[in-house]
Amino acid sequence: CCIQDVKKLHKQIQRCYAENRKAFHPVQFYLTSHGGQLKSNMNENDKGWVNWKDIQIRTEHYSELIKKEDLVYLTSDSPDILRELDEKKAYVIGGLVDHNHHKGITYKKAVEQGIGHAQLPLGNFVKMNSRKVLAVNHVFEIILAYLEKRDWKEAFFSVLPQRKGAVPLGEANDSSKHALSGKEDKHNDSDSN
Repeated sequence: CCIQDVKKLHKQIQRCYAENRKAFHPVQFYLTSHGGQLKSNMNENDKGWVNWKDIQIRTEHYSELIKKEDLVYLTSDSPDILRELDEKKAYVIGGLVDHNHHKGITYKKAVEQGIGHAQLPLGNFVKMNSRKVLAVNHVFEIILAYLEKRDWKEAFFSVLPQRKGAVPLGEANDSSKHALSGKEDKHNDSDSN
């Protein structure tokens, strides 16, 4: 993992933290396996992270903190499509800055660890010009938006950046009529499963 990818992941985590703090329905937020290059980068570039509130920052792996049967790994490669969010489950968003180099790695991890997995129902509502792999903060923000709106389509279109070229499914031939929320995402030019 190169330092640029670590910095991008750090920015994405900062976005998740900020969005959760102001969310109408904030989630119980864990940053797990915190150490190595990510922790060093945060210490160097964001000294205030040690004072973050409403977040559990832990060195342990998520599987050491939460029972296996309560985990659901969110991965765009899962054959299972998430319909609803179960408040009894903990949803894992893998901190992988992808660049589309690591196709299937998060799904493989979930299967190897014997934990549940699912993908967001993106394909049910959205036609995209690119792979359905989203940045860590986009997945997190979509979950927050869904918890507020209880509508996947609204959640997707309130979060997805224009560069993804997303349009409502069934209306893909006339994308000029369907401007997204206007969100242009300069911080997240890499994707994560």
